[in-house]
Amino acid sequence: MAEIAAELSGPFASEADIVGAAFDTAMLALLSGQTALGRALLHDVLFQARLFRVVPSLPAQGDGARRLRVLGFLAAGDLQTNLPIEFITAHLPVQLDLLFVALGEDLPDALPEHDLAICLVSDARRDILRQLICQLASWPRPVINHPAHVLGGHVEALTRDGMAQLFSGSRSVLAPLTRSFARDEIESSLELARLMPHATWPILARPDTSHAGDRLALLHTPQDLAVYVQSVSAERITLSQFVDYRDVDGMFRKRRVALIDGKPFLCHMAICSHWMVHYVNAGMLDSAEKRAEEAAAMAAFDAGFAQRHRAALTEISAALGLDYVLIDCAEAPDGRLLLFEVEMAAIVHALDPVDLFAYKQPQMQRVFTAFQRMLEQSCGASMAAS
Repeated sequence: MAEIAAELSGPFASEADIVGAAFDTAMLALLSGQTALGRALLHDVLFQARLFRVVPSLPAQGDGARRLRVLGFLAAGDLQTNLPIEFITAHLPVQLDLLFVALGEDLPDALPEHDLAICLVSDARRDILRQLICQLASWPRPVINHPAHVLGGHVEALTRDGMAQLFSGSRSVLAPLTRSFARDEIESSLELARLMPHATWPILARPDTSHAGDRLALLHTPQDLAVYVQSVSAERITLSQFVDYRDVDGMFRKRRVALIDGKPFLCHMAICSHWMVHYVNAGMLDSAEKRAEEAAAMAAFDAGFAQRHRAALTEISAALGLDYVLIDCAEAPDGRLLLFEVEMAAIVHALDPVDLFAYKQPQMQRVFTAFQRMLEQSCGASMAAS
């Protein structure tokens, strides 16, 4: 932090400039995978400031118009902690202020004027969410993704085992059987019939807090499970039923869908021959054929995937009660929507190379426009009610 401040200091650099630049540096470190550095930088920055204004990218629309003013609540952490809303609002005429909430402290008395607030904190910081539930109980402006909904009420719906419980009896959603165990529970009994009576081999294993395939393994036998438990240091491990969702051509197709005010939008579709599918490892950059299929999937999404799984998407949206949420999903062999994960903090963006992914620009603009419409309608409903 001292080095950054020294580099930025000068006759024309204000303290706000230095702190703002340090904040940007922390975010860049997190985005580039330098998690320890990013968290350390952010920790130092938050000692000096907790409120930041994002420089708008687009002008206000129309004569005499002003930008919609949005106040976002965040918690200190890594990329899994908060919804990275800046990737969306960069494409909208929005004034965005970001306030980091400090555990055990009241919200500041002096806050920017805003038309609505949005909770950007994921279930990774349940302590902050619980605090915000009380602090936002009588908030004078609309609150998008209220923290009470992020926590999921009595069912921790955003956890993997919570999702499995929530949709265990669904006819349209397949959320694979999932349970979280203390490592000694697994070590004391490696029998799958005891751990998960209705599960069958193979299963998936991962540390409770892992994301993006980190230390995720496909296990076929009790011996595999024993070796896996010894290979990770996590105190709690999640086990899930593996569902083989390969299509007839042997490829796995995994979709990221945004649910915005209940309406689904396809953000990407990764196509891969390996069961562990992520967009970054699916070879989409290297395959014109895969990109052509993704473009076709986006064009046909409303009449195709969204229509086939209309009941499932409606059920998920209603169960979660969130204004904006992302789901990673596929099509199960039995025709149901296969739900892998519900995510608050996943990145939705339009940063892919335009020369290769030209079809994504109009599709992502639809997502951004729907997000803007959600914000505007929330403000409109609030003003009508008052």
